[in-house]
Amino acid sequence: MDAIVKLIGICNAFKSGEYSVKEFQARIETVYLPDACKYTLEKEQHNASNLLEEIIYFYGDEAIRGAKVADDLIYAALEEQKRLENV
Repeated sequence: MDAIVKLIGICNAFKSGEYSVKEFQARIETVYLPDACKYTLEKEQHNASNLLEEIIYFYGDEAIRGAKVADDLIYAALEEQKRLENV
């Protein structure tokens, strides 16, 4: 659960302007999720990283597009927390 909280914290910090899109991408890639999240949140984490790579490549360091990725990742993390609490 600590990894999920850390991931949410990174997303919120990005949305607060603490990181660039590139740094945000690098930081979410460093969060190692538990095996229970392998086919759920870890997949979302990987997809978010890919979307951020696309944003960096095509749009530069555009925080508005990155914020949407952060919001989606926060939502997925919160849903995963609920799922793990019920297991």
